[in-house]
Amino acid sequence: MGNYNTQYQSYYNNLARKQRGVSKFSNDNNTQSRITNFCIKRLTRELIGVLALFIFVLFLKVVVTPKTKYVYDYSKEAINQQYNYSLLLGKAKGVNVKDVEASTVSFIEKIKSTISNNSTSFQ
Repeated sequence: MGNYNTQYQSYYNNLARKQRGVSKFSNDNNTQSRITNFCIKRLTRELIGVLALFIFVLFLKVVVTPKTKYVYDYSKEAINQQYNYSLLLGKAKGVNVKDVEASTVSFIEKIKSTISNNSTSFQ
């Protein structure tokens, strides 16, 4: 008799799910809609940021005081500055991964020993 109870429960749960419009295959649509929502939210956030910076710089351009002139000139210089990325790429290609791994492991071990020493001193 107990087997029938689970079958009835499953049957009525399926009916309720169909009535609500939930299907077993809704995960694919959910994933796509989540990605789309994320992109729309990020684009909106970035556009709002650009608008805020534009208004800020426009405000600095319109209101002329020695401080606003300095900030405006500094921001204009920072935007117009040319960066040489080839030096950074050369340094990045010359990095030895084994050395980075060894230094990271030693740093983590040092943190572990510090934490374990501190936790034993409190007891």
